[in-house]
Amino acid sequence: MKLRVMTLWLLIASVPILPAWADDVTDQINEALTAYGRKDLPTAMAGLEAALNLMRQSRADVYGALLPAAPAGWAADDVETIAAGLAMAGGGTGASREYRKGDATVKVSILADSPLLQAVSAFASSGIAAMSGMRTLIVNGRRTLYMKDDGAYTTIVGDRILVRVEGRGQPEDVLKQFLTAIDFVAVEKAGK
Repeated sequence: MKLRVMTLWLLIASVPILPAWADDVTDQINEALTAYGRKDLPTAMAGLEAALNLMRQSRADVYGALLPAAPAGWAADDVETIAAGLAMAGGGTGASREYRKGDATVKVSILADSPLLQAVSAFASSGIAAMSGMRTLIVNGRRTLYMKDDGAYTTIVGDRILVRVEGRGQPEDVLKQFLTAIDFVAVEKAGK
C-alpha cells in the first residue's frame, strides 16, 4: 500500500515540472497535494474529486461533439451532458441531444461507464428480451436492439458505451436514420 501511495505521490509531484500541462485538472491535483501535505484530508479528497469531475466533463463534451447533426427538415436542441461519479445518479459520462420536426421528437444519447450498461447487456442476451417484443438486429455491422414499444434502438460500443436513439411513435426507418448517422468508430475511440 505504501508503495502505491509513494508511486502516486511521485507521479503527481512531477506534474508541476511540465508547465505545458497546467490546466484546471492539474491545478486541482496540485491543490489536493498541498492539502494532503498539510494532513488536511477532506480538502485533499475534495481537490481530487474536483479533478475527476473536470475530467468526466471533458469526456462528456467529447461525446457531445459526436452526436449527429440534424437531418434535413429536423432541428437540433443544444447538447446536454452528464458527468456524474458512481455515487451520483447511478454514474456515467455522456451526452444527449433532442431533435425536433413539428411534433416529432427523437433523442440520441451516448453514455459511458454506466451501471445501466450491464443491465442492458444482460437483458439483451437473455431470453426475456425476445419475449418482451425486443428484436436484435444488425445495423451497419453492429448488434443493435430494437424496442418497438419504446421506439428505441440501443447498441453497445466498445463494451462500455451505450448508444440509444429513441423516439416514441416514430417510424423505425426514421430512428434508423439517426442511428446510422453516428460515427461509431469515433465514439469507440473517444471512450478509450
